[in-house]
Amino acid sequence: MARQVEASSRGHQDWDEGFGLDPVVQVLDTRVAEPLPAQAAVWSRGTLPGADAALALLGSLGGVDAWTVTRLTEDTWTGLAVQWTPNASAPGSPWAATRAAQYTAGTPVARDRSLCHHLLSGPQPVTVPDLAASPVPDLRRIADGWGLQGYLGIALMAPDGRQLGSLAGLSARPLDTAERNWTELLAVQATALQAALGADIAALEDRRQESFERSMGSHDSVTRLPDRRGWAMLLATEEQLATPVGDPVGLALVDLGVVRTVRSLRRAVGVAREAAGTVQLARVGPRQLGILAGGVQTSQVARTANLVQARLEGAGFRTATAHTMRAGLEPLATTWARAENALVVARRDQALGRGR
Repeated sequence: MARQVEASSRGHQDWDEGFGLDPVVQVLDTRVAEPLPAQAAVWSRGTLPGADAALALLGSLGGVDAWTVTRLTEDTWTGLAVQWTPNASAPGSPWAATRAAQYTAGTPVARDRSLCHHLLSGPQPVTVPDLAASPVPDLRRIADGWGLQGYLGIALMAPDGRQLGSLAGLSARPLDTAERNWTELLAVQATALQAALGADIAALEDRRQESFERSMGSHDSVTRLPDRRGWAMLLATEEQLATPVGDPVGLALVDLGVVRTVRSLRRAVGVAREAAGTVQLARVGPRQLGILAGGVQTSQVARTANLVQARLEGAGFRTATAHTMRAGLEPLATTWARAENALVVARRDQALGRGR
């Protein structure tokens, strides 16, 4: 049986340690590999079309310190666009001293540390004049950690009822929600934003297929898969596609071990291709395959990597598979390097006879 090794710990950090998530690499192998820490730099690029205009309009109404459009995934909350209002810069405003004011678009936050996750359970707008008065201790703790007291929010929903993200207004002071009809204002803006976000996400499937077909312009003649150059093209395009809408991106690398014949290599690729399903596959080295899973949630990436590893082992190949998720909006070349470094350690330990 393959054992799963965590190469970089991803726990819930204390508030004084920051709100970014450490990237994770997991290595599936018949031996135990030593961890290789790899801290990724998170950067911001791209914005959901239309978000800035909506936030500017809401910000002009006053009342709150900042507006944000977020993308919710299986395990993270990420701001696609964040815009301060004139209220935040007014003399005596406490906003600049809050942890929320330190947040930059593109930084992933653990889902259970998001106010949106705890307050938005459906498509209805939510207004909370004073979070400190909430009867829920966890909610008060999270609000205090961010330095927030007032909250306005509404979920952005997909046509099938899935929650894609949220539109939220944040305040370092309690809100007077009676001064205007925030419920109606949130509903109007959310309708336009969720339509744009949903359409952009839906269009990614065809664009990813087009990207794969272009990458085949540089392919490996033995496996008929994109080669290392084609893989780099796939990563570059996926970065451009996923960034504006905060789509999750998973990546796995498979070391096939010693493969002595072309026939054996093709058999291994066939096994991996069938197990990987609809995600994109490439040959990134003499004995290494790359799996790019754009728009795929963390648990599904893990299941895919486990299935590929198990099927290859069942077919008699002594393999190692490392999988990880893109951390925020980091370059996918960084994500690739993180997984590749983990495999280097696994192969080294195999050669030295470490493990079980």
